[in-house]
Amino acid sequence: MVQLNQFKLECRKHCAVFAAFTGISVLTNLYFLFSQDQDLSFVFLLVNMVIGILLPVYIYLDYYREFFTGTMPINHLLPLRTSALFGVKSAVFMLGLILVWLPSLLDVFVNPAGLYHQRIMHSDNPALGIAYLVLSKLCSIPAGLAVMGLALAAAKRLRKPLLSHLCIALVMVLVVGIQFALVVRNSWHWSIGTSAAETFKQYANLLTVSPVSRVQPADINESIQWSSVGMNLLVALVAGATLRYLFNSRKYEILGK
Repeated sequence: MVQLNQFKLECRKHCAVFAAFTGISVLTNLYFLFSQDQDLSFVFLLVNMVIGILLPVYIYLDYYREFFTGTMPINHLLPLRTSALFGVKSAVFMLGLILVWLPSLLDVFVNPAGLYHQRIMHSDNPALGIAYLVLSKLCSIPAGLAVMGLALAAAKRLRKPLLSHLCIALVMVLVVGIQFALVVRNSWHWSIGTSAAETFKQYANLLTVSPVSRVQPADINESIQWSSVGMNLLVALVAGATLRYLFNSRKYEILGK
């Protein structure tokens, strides 16, 4: 009951932000769905890139205030473990990120020039491509949230502020950097925060990467990297288990409340 009430409270707290970004995403995708104005196509990419930057920053700042600086003391009075509170907040953020992402599927599936009509429906197995398109995104979200939580939980155990902030940066950069290097290792060139008709997008945590090979594959399913999905699942599980241990440790609970 406590977790459900907290979930509702977090939904009300963050509803306006995610609703605003979802609305922007819907309007942008609808405009370019019917407009087909290539002169303004850069605006479409720019909007998606800005949303992809601002939302993770917003989520990180909320986590930071809650689990690092402790500027929301009312939540520390709840009969919830710190890890349970993190789980509730993360569930809300996951739903919000999915809602903001869903309108982008209009361009993929409805637009005649979209990825589905151009490449996926002409592949040997369209269902496989659609499954990968969805699963790769859905697995990247918990990985990103878990790494943020792990960085803050680990940094909280250090006494000096400078070392704590260095720890936060090191954990996030190291994990995302390793995933990014593995995603682009066999590509000819790549771009961040955009999509390409040549291949499926890959996700290194919450980072969107479009690796492109020197020769465009005849079947877009040849660009599928299930290893990137596996990496995100592994990161989510390992980081989630570690942050749960850190958040529920005696030291963290005493000093963080």
